[in-house]
Amino acid sequence: MIEHGPIDVLVLAFADPRFDGSIFAELEKQAAAGIIRVVDAMVLLRDEDSQCYRLDIEDLPEDLAAAVGFVATETRGLLDSEDANALLAGMAPGSTVVALAIEHTWAIPLVNDIVDAGVEIAMNYRIPATLVEEAYASLA
Repeated sequence: MIEHGPIDVLVLAFADPRFDGSIFAELEKQAAAGIIRVVDAMVLLRDEDSQCYRLDIEDLPEDLAAAVGFVATETRGLLDSEDANALLAGMAPGSTVVALAIEHTWAIPLVNDIVDAGVEIAMNYRIPATLVEEAYASLA
């Protein structure tokens, strides 16, 4: 029996970040409902002079850290310096990246049923939502 669901790593890139809290509010809502579990998060910044900065949840002021309290504490650090360096290498000056590792907890019972039925998952891949929207639009 598996205890963990599949994990997606989402990398959100902002050329001109406008954080209004809506992304974190939705993540918190889905985590509270048991649909997902945010296992780690990382914020990377590259200023106009190409200086790079990494913000960890532990480095945030208490009020901001509370806003991302939905990130599981026992799994923080899964996104490490190697991940940060790979992302920083592709960042343009004046940009920000938020990397999120999201576990699909909704999938745990389904995967257990699949395994219990003696079935092997031969392949799994994800089609980004923007491509799904384009495909549906082309059907109209």
